[in-house]
Formats: sequence, C-alpha cells, structure tokens
Amino acid sequence: MGCGYKPSEVYQDKIIGKRVKTISKINPSSPREDIFFKDALNDSVYTILDKRLCFDSNCDTILEIISNSFHLTPIDYDENGFPIAYRADVVLKVKVVDKHKKVRFYSSSGSYDFKITDDSVITDEVKLNAIKEASVNALRELFAKITKDGIRYETKR
Repeated sequence: MGCGYKPSEVYQDKIIGKRVKTISKINPSSPREDIFFKDALNDSVYTILDKRLCFDSNCDTILEIISNSFHLTPIDYDENGFPIAYRADVVLKVKVVDKHKKVRFYSSSGSYDFKITDDSVITDEVKLNAIKEASVNALRELFAKITKDGIRYETKR
C-alpha cells in the first residue's frame, strides 16, 4: 500500500502533455526585456516542466503570454538615502490551449530581490538578470496553478 503521493508532473500532464509551444509577443516599449523573458519562458518549460519545446503545428499545448509587466522598486537604502537593494516584480497574463483544446486563462506574478554595491548603478546586465529571475518565479507560480487544475481534472473523472 502506497501513500498516494504523485509528483506534480503527473497532474501537469493531464493538462499540458509532452510538447509545448511558447508564444510571447514583443512589447515595442521594452523589446530587450521581452527577449530575456522569452528565453526564461523557454528555459522554464524545458527545465521546470520537463517538457519538449514544439516549433511546429503538432503541439500538445500552446502557452501564450498575452501581457507581461515589469517593475523595479527600491526596497532598502543606505545611510545617505541611496537605494542599495531592489525588488524586480513581473506580472504575467497567460492563455493556455491545453492538450484537450480547452482554453484556460491564468495570471501569475513573481519577484526577485537583489542588492547593488554602494557606489554602483543598476546596469543593463543586472536589470535583465533580475527580469529573468522574477519571470522564472512567475512561471513557477503559473505551473503550480496548472498542476492544481490537473488535480481537479483527475478528481472529476
């Protein structure tokens, strides 16, 4: 007799399948940030979900990022009032066409805290890394919501 535990992948497979196509529209006001986000999305599908990326029309699932927003906020200051730590926040609106061709809409968010040295400014490299890390955290939340829907799908059957 087992404990009844099933890994999250079992429940995700009820919704997602094995081959996932990712679509992320580039926002003209932040094209560089969106390219890094697209990389984070593809990396997360491959590494976190353990799914294969699909580039043709024979995909089980389509993950389409409808919109994303990114904000950088100071969260700690030095004795002179200059910011020394920041929080990167990402909010995603996602449309998922699952393997049953059912359309699902999700919203998820993620954040990433980081420090900078006393005399430095936020470089593009630091900013883009923060976007990527916050995006990965938002995608982890998204995948948890998909897992929850997979559990609901199994209990309905």
